Amino acid sequence: MLIAADGTARTVANFMEEADRKERKSMNPIKRMVEGKPFTVTRYTDDNRRVYKTIPMKLPEDWRPDLNYSARSQKGGMNIDALPANRNGNYCGVLLLKEDDPMAQAETDPKELRSFLDKLLPQFSVILDDDVIAQV
Repeated sequence: MLIAADGTARTVANFMEEADRKERKSMNPIKRMVEGKPFTVTRYTDDNRRVYKTIPMKLPEDWRPDLNYSARSQKGGMNIDALPANRNGNYCGVLLLKEDDPMAQAETDPKELRSFLDKLLPQFSVILDDDVIAQV
């Protein structure tokens, strides 16, 4: 059993696959048959690529500053997670969008982003001032 944090480069898994291949190559054919299946890495095509945008947030005083807040769209095209940065109500919002979403592109028009947030995330839109929207 392997427990590891292996990133997208798959360094640990690739090493294990290569080490197993070399070890099996050095075995005689009979031993290779009784050793079971070789170690392999299954690689999947990333067909659900996401783009993230960070949004600094200051929560209203009547919101609890010790909770994570999140919202997701019904069809899974967008989600936002707001995580506490400190106990003073400062949060880091992370907006995840599908790669082909117009709002995922760089240099998003602030008015279009505001309209998007007003429609899909009104609870967050009202706490973001225009300067913050312009930075996203």
